[in-house]
Amino acid sequence: MSKSEMEEKINKTDKIVDKIHKNMAKIKHKIVVISGKGGVGKTTVAVNLAAALANEGQKVGILDVDITGPNVAKMLGISPELKPWADPKSKKIFPVDGPLNLKVLSMALLTKNPDLPVIWRGPMKMNALRQFLGEVVWGELDYLVCDLPPGTSDEVLDILQLIPDETVVVVSTPQDVAIMDARKTIKMTQIMKRNLLGIVENMSVFKCPKCGELIEIFGSGGGEKAAKDFGIRMLGKIPFEKEIGKQGDLGLPFIFRYPNSESSKAFKSIVKKIRDINEKN
Repeated sequence: MSKSEMEEKINKTDKIVDKIHKNMAKIKHKIVVISGKGGVGKTTVAVNLAAALANEGQKVGILDVDITGPNVAKMLGISPELKPWADPKSKKIFPVDGPLNLKVLSMALLTKNPDLPVIWRGPMKMNALRQFLGEVVWGELDYLVCDLPPGTSDEVLDILQLIPDETVVVVSTPQDVAIMDARKTIKMTQIMKRNLLGIVENMSVFKCPKCGELIEIFGSGGGEKAAKDFGIRMLGKIPFEKEIGKQGDLGLPFIFRYPNSESSKAFKSIVKKIRDINEKN
């Protein structure tokens, strides 16, 4: 690559970054929800966090950054036939309106068929992500919740680099293999000097519906130990309840369908902590 081509590429990148920063400046708080591995309930936490904030009267958007495995629209009960509107002149994209006036954008709403896989390499995913951040008309929001794919790869790195003022929530189960990967994610966030709100331990304990015994299906203490080792907050523990999975499949946030459940009570406490920390900063 020649010197002039290199300079042109740098200038183009700088313009994209400037556009993203200007667009994100209209949003007061950006919360990134990440996990070390899949299957720990990260999207469940992100969706219910966005719904809980919207229910409290906040203007909220949720961005599904999991390009190849998007589940946010499904868990909010949004039909895949409902598509974001793109202005052909300005090339701006408008997110769809979800429940509680949530602004929602997901790759699941951009594909023609929900069964079609998105078979993209890294550069294509990065281009899509930068469009989501720089060209989507989110408007003036109190909160934008970003649900990221698991791990420490392309999409996660790009989000953490492109939104320097975001706050980060790490989700894990108490299981050793989940905590092992969560610790890597925590370390990555600290290396990048991002504001880590803390860790949420999901599926922490199961209460037997017949005898009431508390069963630690995935072990115990992993989240608390990680929080202590890395000097971060333990935001809370969400118990394992079968209704949570059912409500995700039905597109109903569990905090509304089962407001008096142990999971909802625990989650509302976590949301209060997150909101208090964000609004103090």
